[in-house]
Amino acid sequence: MRTTLSIRGVVLAALVAAPHLAAQSLADRVNAVKDGSVTMTYAARPDVCGDGADVAALGRLITVYPSMRGHGHSNANCFFGPARSVITRRDGEVTGVRTYIGSTRRADPSAADLGTVSAPAAAAYFLGVASTASGRAASSAVMAAAVADSADIWRQLLAIARDDNRPNDVQSSALFWMSGVAPPEAAAPLATLARTGGEPKSLREGAIMTLAQLRDGAGVPTLIEMARRDDGEHWLRERSIFWLGNADDDRARTTLRALAASDTLGRNLRDQAIFALGFLDRDGDNGPFLRSLYGRLDDRHLKDKIIQAVAQMDDDADQRWLVDRVLDANEPVDLRKQALFWRGQKNSAPLGDLLALYPRLDTRELRDHYVFVLSQRQESAAVDKLIDLARNDTDREIRSKATFWLGQSRDPRASKFLEERISK
Repeated sequence: MRTTLSIRGVVLAALVAAPHLAAQSLADRVNAVKDGSVTMTYAARPDVCGDGADVAALGRLITVYPSMRGHGHSNANCFFGPARSVITRRDGEVTGVRTYIGSTRRADPSAADLGTVSAPAAAAYFLGVASTASGRAASSAVMAAAVADSADIWRQLLAIARDDNRPNDVQSSALFWMSGVAPPEAAAPLATLARTGGEPKSLREGAIMTLAQLRDGAGVPTLIEMARRDDGEHWLRERSIFWLGNADDDRARTTLRALAASDTLGRNLRDQAIFALGFLDRDGDNGPFLRSLYGRLDDRHLKDKIIQAVAQMDDDADQRWLVDRVLDANEPVDLRKQALFWRGQKNSAPLGDLLALYPRLDTRELRDHYVFVLSQRQESAAVDKLIDLARNDTDREIRSKATFWLGQSRDPRASKFLEERISK
């Protein structure tokens, strides 16, 4: 990640020239503009960066304006620097909020520029907007408050999330950004919210998500407890298991492995634990466990889920294991087909390994499925193999299948081959 330092001088002359401004609140200064734009600049938290346009990140929280939010890691174009917010007002109401991080673009010369303001004051102002404004402006105001440096706002964010008068997207935004700014002590009220049956289900699941993202794994013990406790709310356990997979925490991984291996746990919960271990595995260290678990299972559904999970992993040993499942004549054919399908879906794995499989397939059903799997690949070598099968395979049905899938291809060589076939 590149770092861009931004140093701004503190301009005192304006306050000297207009001392009455010191007595005005930030809200008063913004509200003085009835129609138009108001800009302000304030210090951002140390782990906040952005691309100066639509992307902003706070730790692992990433947002793309206007409404995309997710978890991950910012890229090389994420610059550190102050936050600059632009407030749009119409008829005395806030109708829009845009916040840029690391921005080098020029401000609108027609906007009223409040200059550099206190970050906690900016956070307080935007929390007020989030609590009262309608539409997208309220959700955007939550983000503008969350990135403000030295602002202890997690309690206010929780209050906004629990406010029944706020739109769902504003409540969701409050919980999302709360996970990036809340201290470990926030885990207790979030746990209470998640367990409270009278609260909306969407709000409770939002609390579970926030627990998974709290810094230093502060929410993981609560998620583990909810994932293990059978209190009649099956969905609560399922979502707790899912979000444990997002927690990036060794305690979470240990718990998920225990749940996946438990013979006394319901299939759906074990299914969810397997999914979390495979699809949400960031370090690639769950492959050996899942491969070992596969050999101990009798349940075809769960074995199918392990095949899907292992297929998401990039380690060579995992991909070789998948090929071994395809070629193992002792495996049920439906699982062999699944292994073949998911191996074909792994575009990052060498295509040559997939091409080399065909002569080793020992049943018509697998070879037929292979043609379909190959048709889903976009590489030119895959088209070459389909043409070879359509032209030379000894099985008429396979030649017919390959010809059909070539007809669905946009590759010019496929079109040329079909034209040649028609002209004969």
